[in-house]
Amino acid sequence: MGQYPSIKLTMHPSMFNLLMTVLEKNAEAVPQERERERAKELIEKRMRFSRVYSDENGDYVSVIMYDSEAAETVWQLLVASTNHYEVAKDYTEKLKRG
Repeated sequence: MGQYPSIKLTMHPSMFNLLMTVLEKNAEAVPQERERERAKELIEKRMRFSRVYSDENGDYVSVIMYDSEAAETVWQLLVASTNHYEVAKDYTEKLKRG
């Protein structure tokens, strides 16, 4: 018997749509083939395993994923953010000092 995904996110449908839009853009336009393929894999998994539910507050999307999928999703969001933000300080310097 396989292990059940350990990460569960609930999000507003608009945030799910934004996530899927980012993944689709990455799948189409990112220069690195590996990143495009990983984005396509995430799209397929999110569409296969995510569900829309309703409660007293309205609709929400339940997204379940394994740790590796969550890490890849964060990576895809960072890739999509490239050239949209200017790094103002080096946070790693503080990490080096402890």
